[in-house]
Amino acid sequence: MHIGILEDDPIQRRFLVSALNDWDGPRSQCVSFERASEFLKAMSKQTFDLLIIDWYLPDADGMQLVKRLRQDFGWPGPVLFITASQGENDVVVALESGADDFLTKPIRPAELRARIFALARRTGLNKDVGSNTQAFGAYTLTPGHHSIAVNGTPVELTAREYELAALFLSHAGQLFSRQNILEMVWGVRADLATRTIDTHISRLRKKLSFDGTYGLQLKSVYKYGYRLEHKEADKPEV
Repeated sequence: MHIGILEDDPIQRRFLVSALNDWDGPRSQCVSFERASEFLKAMSKQTFDLLIIDWYLPDADGMQLVKRLRQDFGWPGPVLFITASQGENDVVVALESGADDFLTKPIRPAELRARIFALARRTGLNKDVGSNTQAFGAYTLTPGHHSIAVNGTPVELTAREYELAALFLSHAGQLFSRQNILEMVWGVRADLATRTIDTHISRLRKKLSFDGTYGLQLKSVYKYGYRLEHKEADKPEV
């Protein structure tokens, strides 16, 4: 697993690299950067599987940087944010800016590794590329490639969209509360008032035609959450 680290503090930067190079999780290769300008140049030349970004940087705002990576670079991989702030609102801002997980300083090596391992597991980074595909009617899920195809045609999804779609496809008919979804897909155990889930659900409905076109509908349950349901065949007129 190729990990990019953007952290301006040299001591903290060395600590992160050391903590990730000395563990029993997915084999990793870490490349660290001090400034956002250096990091962005590397993004155009290197391929990373996962990014660790400090919120406060001398030449950029971490949140704005992630938004740029998502929107301008089209980068779909997981992002772990690190910051000294511990406010609940900061967690909301981080998620809505495109982060996948959030750690506050001081960083504990064991927790850092656990979060990285969880992200790798949720996004398929620690699975063999040749993993078996799973079929759900017109939908084909390939965990190893982190991809979903509809009627044999691959659909371009972000890492978070894939995780969310995989959750629903693997548990069709099961009702998930917003809290369930936050914990299982975002890895956040907090009752956060955020539109992040709704935004991702809306995108999935469009990208994967979860409107019943191919037999599956992603429905909202008022004041609770969402459920992927099998659409009943239209009854013939009598």
